[in-house]
Amino acid sequence: MNIPKIADAIGYIDNELITATLEAPPKKRHNPVMKWMTAAACLTLFVIAGILIPHLLKNDATAESKYKYHVSKTERAIEGSWKYKTAAEKYPAIKLNGKQFTVKSQNPIHTDTLGDEIGSCIAEGLDLDTEKKYTETFEVWKIHGISEELMIAAGNEDGFYVYAADESTAPDTLGKLLELYGLSQNIELNYVTKCENYEEKEELLLDNDDEIWQILAGRSDAKLDNTSDFFERENRIYLAFTATSKTLGVYNRVIYISEDGYFATNILDYEYSYFIGKEAAGQIIRYVQKHSTETKSSSSVPTISGTVTEIGDGYMIVDNTALCRSPKAGKEYKVYTDDIRVKRWIESGEIKTGDLVAVEYEGEISGSCEVTGAYSIFTGTLEENDILTKE
Repeated sequence: MNIPKIADAIGYIDNELITATLEAPPKKRHNPVMKWMTAAACLTLFVIAGILIPHLLKNDATAESKYKYHVSKTERAIEGSWKYKTAAEKYPAIKLNGKQFTVKSQNPIHTDTLGDEIGSCIAEGLDLDTEKKYTETFEVWKIHGISEELMIAAGNEDGFYVYAADESTAPDTLGKLLELYGLSQNIELNYVTKCENYEEKEELLLDNDDEIWQILAGRSDAKLDNTSDFFERENRIYLAFTATSKTLGVYNRVIYISEDGYFATNILDYEYSYFIGKEAAGQIIRYVQKHSTETKSSSSVPTISGTVTEIGDGYMIVDNTALCRSPKAGKEYKVYTDDIRVKRWIESGEIKTGDLVAVEYEGEISGSCEVTGAYSIFTGTLEENDILTKE
């Protein structure tokens, strides 16, 4: 028989108990105490349902319908001057002991990822506007878990950036790849997409990746596949793990595990494949099926969008009311603008009060709507659907 929807909505009532109660034949003797207990129980049930169901439905509806618009980014009109460039932008390549290294990411890494100090180097840069050459002394440090022959951290008190050796080649075994780049400690395999050919079937959140790294470590002798320089997705069933690591200077790269037994990745800029065997690949695929839950896409960058209503000393106020279906749902955010990549657009006049902006950040939003870690800002226009604002 059909269980009433109200019981399903609450979710913690024993179905057998409900069925037994609804299907039990009427008794000839009537107990007045039981009659009032039953009535009280029903009343309690409806009171709980009246509280829980609207709350659950409200949460779902709010998430889907709060925003009607998003801010579509526009191209910037100017190139930042030398004064407002980061060290990584000024000096995209450095030399250490005659070997050239190129910057991997414009975002500085945390100092707790630094190992021993290697020494120093002279960084050379060119201001394209004035054609003036600049030099600066950088400290050079090892990065925990990564060979200094492959990657180093270089910079000064303003921040350290990941630089990778230009002439590095792909390790010839999976074990060397895992060891040289410290993948198990520098990448968390949290988000994974189940794919067939080029079609994404399901997005999952993995509860723990330790078992996967252990399985891969057990196939450390897997050889580099030299027959192809990219991972062929056509006619394949595979998992695609999102690979992001500040330590490695990579964002939204991919690690593939295919049903036909391959491990592949593009975290080193080029795609490399290793044959780990169908058995190991199957173990990983089965583990993911048992230890993950369905989720939404992880590729979006945390962003605050809205109208700039105030610009102050080291901060600006962004109001997202214009994006909301209801003005009552709007919020004001105090965004700290201490990062030079944000500050330069404000001080140059490119960003001003009244502009629609999208601010990308990697910090936190406090209970009082204060946003730290803002590192990028764009102006834009309002467009419907595909909401970019993520809180």
